[in-house]
Amino acid sequence: MVILSTNDMFDIKVSSLLADYDRDTIANLYQPIIGYTALAIYFTFWSESHNQQVVSLSSHEQLLLRMKIATGQFIDARKQLEAVGLLKTRLEKVREFSIYHYELFAPKTPMKFFNDTLLYGLLIQNLGETEANRIKRVYQVNEQLPTGEDISASFNDIFHPDFSDSAFLKAANVDEKTLGRKKSKIDTEFSYEKFFNSLKEISQINEKALTKGDLKEIERIATLYGISEEIAAEKVANCYDPTKTKGNRIDFSQLNSDFINEVNYGVRTLKKKKTARNVVIGEEGLAAKIKFFETNNPKTVLSMLQNGTKPAQADLNIIYSLAEDYKLPNAVINVVIDFVLQMNNNVLSKYSVEKIASSISRENLETAIDAMNYLNNSYVSNSRRNETKSNKKYNKEESKTESNAIINEEANLSEEEIDALLDSFKDE
Repeated sequence: MVILSTNDMFDIKVSSLLADYDRDTIANLYQPIIGYTALAIYFTFWSESHNQQVVSLSSHEQLLLRMKIATGQFIDARKQLEAVGLLKTRLEKVREFSIYHYELFAPKTPMKFFNDTLLYGLLIQNLGETEANRIKRVYQVNEQLPTGEDISASFNDIFHPDFSDSAFLKAANVDEKTLGRKKSKIDTEFSYEKFFNSLKEISQINEKALTKGDLKEIERIATLYGISEEIAAEKVANCYDPTKTKGNRIDFSQLNSDFINEVNYGVRTLKKKKTARNVVIGEEGLAAKIKFFETNNPKTVLSMLQNGTKPAQADLNIIYSLAEDYKLPNAVINVVIDFVLQMNNNVLSKYSVEKIASSISRENLETAIDAMNYLNNSYVSNSRRNETKSNKKYNKEESKTESNAIINEEANLSEEEIDALLDSFKDE
């Protein structure tokens, strides 16, 4: 596990030629996918790369102060940039601190972006098909042929080079270090071989039954939800209708729903990314807890919090509501579940969950550590006014930094006390 400290330094290398039109491409095409915080970090890194021509290293502490964002927000947004191929991160350990080497890449050209199934699919998913197509039309080339006769001079009309000249021999030795439009590859890690092997074990579907478009779409949504090849094969077999024409045999609407249900409620192992790392500030106990919340789906977390027993359907409905109605990420849902169970004597109260969810939703919290800090600080500040009602609190971990908040002890509160506590949450 990698633990990020605000004292850690970083440098930035720009590995691609970046032009002004790249700003429009990132703002129009990438921002709906990665969010405005990631966009701000990319542009800040771009600017900082010029500053580092004078001072070679910068500190994360100064970067976070300048951008006025929390560490959890920075980490989450940085991962978004890495995921879409705009950034690579490498870590170098030294004695007193670590150095993060950030490598900035150019975005795809609009043509390559719209030809990329994953990126264009994410754009449609985030904006809707109508708006995504409207943006696409902005970048479409007018194919109307110009009128008039083309009388432009050709290269050979003007230049008659002697290729035996030494200048051309020197030019043939290409300098590979020259900066170009280098782009980082998005690695989906989806194996068609594993997928078809699993598909053959459970069905009569073979490679020829699916079109290239079918396979690309299966890969796209499986990658989006982190679904393994084995589980993807099972879900595809359930959505396959052999009576329909080739190219229309898979109900992708149903497949998408099945993948979502697997992510939210599945107990089987989903596909793990080789590059996925949890970077947090704090001691080992806190880091382990955050890693647990960030890397497991809510059903698994709820099951483990109740000693490995199967969650009740009513509790699963509550989890689904947090994802569907309040749009909370899985990591934040996990924090809410843990918080309510500890407050409410291991009872997952729908009323308590929804009040907390609405509060967190207004705060626009997206990471486990930020959700833990918010709930911890809100509870501790308000529970001091209710000490006569309860001695047990959702405690803060002793720490030097605000980012080291962690849930420690179980608190048994009555429904009236929970209502009073939740009603006292302040909306900033």
